[in-house]
Amino acid sequence: MEKYARIVQKLISLNIKLVAVDFDQTIINIHTGGVWQFTSKSLVSRVRPCFKQFFVAALSCSDLYVAIVTQSPQISLIREVIEQALPECDTSRIHYRGADGGWSEVKGISKEGKQQHIESVIQQIEKEHRVKIKSKEVILLDDDERNISVAKSCKMKTLLVKGDDSLDQLLEAR
Repeated sequence: MEKYARIVQKLISLNIKLVAVDFDQTIINIHTGGVWQFTSKSLVSRVRPCFKQFFVAALSCSDLYVAIVTQSPQISLIREVIEQALPECDTSRIHYRGADGGWSEVKGISKEGKQQHIESVIQQIEKEHRVKIKSKEVILLDDDERNISVAKSCKMKTLLVKGDDSLDQLLEAR
């Protein structure tokens, strides 16, 4: 079995239902600062190859939901980058949450890290698919240690992304 399919199967075996992934310095290998002024096409080449392969495997698994959670307000740009990077995938399965004003704050949830973003996605999935997702069934993939720390304190699984081979650690996850 191909490595990224094995990673997805590992996540399923750990009862993960939602993979929440940061964009800047995680999916892509640079930080846009939320003010990218060039085309989406110029960012596609910055998508880490490991994430392309991981998304192909994850989006082909109906038991796994995928979200991109970012502090960037440039959600339409991010969506274009993902669609162009993954032309063979059903990218409509990806939930997007950013600082674009396109979703409402979730009452009673910490405003630290990506918790608001993730909880908003969980509520959308519950509403649309009638699937309950608990914190322990979420994994956050992010380059920011503070976001990782907050997610851990909320009982989520996490992976600190440091480079192109970071996803390999998921094969050893418990």
